Amino acid sequence: MKNYDGLINILKQFETQWGIHHNQFPKGDWRMQFSEAIAMCFEPCAEKILAGYFKVTNQEGDKLVVRTIQPTAIELYYHEEGEGRFKDPIMYHTNDRKVWGKENYFNDRGIEGLPYYPIGSLNPHTSGIDITFENAKERYRASFLIREYKVTYEGGKEVKVVNSTEIYDDMLLNGITLDKADWIEWCDGVGMVEIERKWRRNVPKYRQVQGEPDRWEPDPNGMDTFSTPKGRVAKCPFNWQFRIK
Repeated sequence: MKNYDGLINILKQFETQWGIHHNQFPKGDWRMQFSEAIAMCFEPCAEKILAGYFKVTNQEGDKLVVRTIQPTAIELYYHEEGEGRFKDPIMYHTNDRKVWGKENYFNDRGIEGLPYYPIGSLNPHTSGIDITFENAKERYRASFLIREYKVTYEGGKEVKVVNSTEIYDDMLLNGITLDKADWIEWCDGVGMVEIERKWRRNVPKYRQVQGEPDRWEPDPNGMDTFSTPKGRVAKCPFNWQFRIK
């Protein structure tokens, strides 16, 4: 990725804020308070990410295709590995989620766990594309999902996209090349944008499974609910979606 350092420097602000404040993060009956502390660590990053954009290029014979992708809504995902630490059960790239899905997942493969992604890695998955800022030393997984974005195509047409999986076609013009990804360039924004926080779309509230405190399940109990294939569940109370006002 071109100007890779620009995006890395933005994401490293989370690591800096985490290092300053983590000793003061709430304990005990703490999930809501803890989630707010984590959001405050990420908010300076979100402001800069939502002010910037990606420039994507592709050479098709003699034709150069250039388009820009500006995130307009991003969602934070944050999960800590280890007993008694903060869990974000919806997050895909965690050791805990693999074990919750299949207890012998790692034993069956003869491996100890999932490696920690280098900061700034693209992580395509079933909900779209995450950009990661995990930390192996502190054993936390962290990423943001590009939930909504505005794309300006090579012909000049501008489209607002709310379906996060459409970014596969808009951003990955060259697929994921094995040698390099210099066809994606991060461009810092000029100034700041005004942002607001909302709930992460389609993310349920989770509760610990009775009698199995190391396992989590969607919680159907709550005033604010939404429909899923398995019935209605409460919305996640963490306001971890950051979007342009």
